[in-house]
Amino acid sequence: MSLNKHSFIRGIYYPPGDKSISHRILILAGQAIGKSEIYNLLEGEDVINTLKAMRLLGVKIEKKGNKYHVFGVPPGGLFQPNKIIDFGNSGTGIRLISGLISSNNIKVKLVGDSSLSKRPMKRVTEHLSRIGAVIQLRKKLFPPIKLKGTGNAVPLTFEILIPSAQIKSAIMLSTLNTKGTVKIKEFKSTRDHTENMLMSMGYNIKVKEGLTHRFIEMKNNKDLNTINYNVPGDPSSAAFFISAACLKPGSRLIVKNILFNKTRVGFIKTLKKMGGEIKLIRKRKIHNELIADLEIEQKRNLKSTTLKSFDIPMQIDEIPILSIAASFAKGLTIFKGLKELTVKESNRLQLIHENLRKIGVKSKIENYDLYIYGNHDLKRGGGVIKHNDDHRILMSFFIANMICEKNNIIKDKSCVKTSYPTFFKDISKFIN
Repeated sequence: MSLNKHSFIRGIYYPPGDKSISHRILILAGQAIGKSEIYNLLEGEDVINTLKAMRLLGVKIEKKGNKYHVFGVPPGGLFQPNKIIDFGNSGTGIRLISGLISSNNIKVKLVGDSSLSKRPMKRVTEHLSRIGAVIQLRKKLFPPIKLKGTGNAVPLTFEILIPSAQIKSAIMLSTLNTKGTVKIKEFKSTRDHTENMLMSMGYNIKVKEGLTHRFIEMKNNKDLNTINYNVPGDPSSAAFFISAACLKPGSRLIVKNILFNKTRVGFIKTLKKMGGEIKLIRKRKIHNELIADLEIEQKRNLKSTTLKSFDIPMQIDEIPILSIAASFAKGLTIFKGLKELTVKESNRLQLIHENLRKIGVKSKIENYDLYIYGNHDLKRGGGVIKHNDDHRILMSFFIANMICEKNNIIKDKSCVKTSYPTFFKDISKFIN
């Protein structure tokens, strides 16, 4: 059954494993001596490329049944890989593993596909160079990354001016093999999965939330303990289903086992502000992460909202699908401060604007602010969607079929494999 203007979303949904957590648990389990077990690992291409990278660095990883066994090597014990490490489209993978390698005495070349090769790496590598790693970038900015790590990393204090969990996590991973105390100061809070895992694995880490800053202090005088980890459902993947349910009065969706970390569910707060009827029906804490079940029972149309720039980091990946919700909400919706969207897998800000116009939605961009003029009328649709192999753009404008007279045309849907290989199969189960 195809998704179209007559569709409603109904059923019980288990989102796939969280992508951010899947990357990080593979890396951290790979630095714990002994066997860790991981359940519900996301098997998208991005995560699998991180898994392959860890194998090349000497970590034994086996899949048995529905779980992965990871036999770690100690910090400082990474192997010299015998070939170039290819991360495909994964910005998370290449940045985090750059951090891990930077404090190990090995030499690597890290590459990616054409999209990844256009994404800035200096924001991460400038920090890693300070600890003693020698790093070369194409045009001093882009991959490939030629990296010679140091076995004698300098413990420093870092101030992170760009709100990015990838920058922070790369520094934290470099700390695993840095003697002494490393301090990190964040000016804006970002997703904190690395911190939560390190605490769960018994590492010496302290986190303090201030009024204007967030402080992290790490010292590598304790080994990482092995862990058995069940990866919770990915809120960024679930956002497509949750937003789709909120679009149409008459939809009813139960979402099970979703990660409900406060740094990841800003989009739910936004949808609720817009009139999304989302209820938290059960929550629990596992490995320092909040997990929840949700119920969406939509009885009314959405209304417009405004997101300030300080709201954006907590829902940066969900702006594409929120733009679809804004298109079918009554009034002017404004998303402010979207500069970070221009350096994602694509220039998402420009693609959102272009594709909204193609399906018949009025929008404009001013100084990285996006204005969407929404209403409850079905859109013209029938647009040929330009997604530049960006999975979130593709999935968002597929969901847009629910609010269009004619279904939109999406050529080459293969890029969903990077984050959500079963997206089309899954969404088909909930169309009514």
